[in-house]
Amino acid sequence: MRRLQDWLNWWFRFFTQIAVWPRDLPVLVKGFQHRKRWNLPVEIWTQVDAVPGFMSERECALLYRAARYWPLAGPLIELGSYQGRSTILQALAGRQVHAVDAWSPATHTPTAIGPFTAADDQTLQAFRDHIRQAGVEDRISAHRGLTTEVAQGWQTECAILFVDAGHHYPAVRADLDAWLPHLSPDGLLLLHDTFSDRFKGVIQAAGELLQAGWVIVVSSGTIVGLTRRATAERMVPGNFGETA
Repeated sequence: MRRLQDWLNWWFRFFTQIAVWPRDLPVLVKGFQHRKRWNLPVEIWTQVDAVPGFMSERECALLYRAARYWPLAGPLIELGSYQGRSTILQALAGRQVHAVDAWSPATHTPTAIGPFTAADDQTLQAFRDHIRQAGVEDRISAHRGLTTEVAQGWQTECAILFVDAGHHYPAVRADLDAWLPHLSPDGLLLLHDTFSDRFKGVIQAAGELLQAGWVIVVSSGTIVGLTRRATAERMVPGNFGETA
């Protein structure tokens, strides 16, 4: 009963305090049309759940399937890595992961990691310790710096772009403007906290992407996945490991 009450309270806050009507309606409708309730293999979830972080099991399952099955070769770029929970998960799926994070309290605002937690040198060391313990050091490259500044000298195209850095609108918009040019034309864009009960910026940016021709193709928890329209029209169930 407590779990149901928490769930109802969460959605009440989202609908009454975060969502802007009718602006956000297309994101909500498309997100729920493509909602998935996947589970992770037990051995993967056991390993990932030992790492501090803010991804639910449903969200981790989406990230894992995207990294493992998205039918496009190439690395994954993750903006916002914290202690490595999602980073390790995507590396365990077999992707080469570029983790971009400032790991600096100077850049901290109360976003996804909460008002009492700031990333710093100790957080970066924890990130490194966790990826070493997971045995995925050879699949992960850490890039320390502001996400938009790292993007300026970036040369590598990616197959998947996972955005989970700043959650206020200017930060989300700046990350998309800086990094979408580095996403393959058939690439997958993943946005965490789109359906957040605390931050309006991600869902606003997602709505702008829909207006620009992007299409929501999958969602789970607070994550939505989008592709360009031409890619969406060619999608098959196997893009996320499902059978027809």
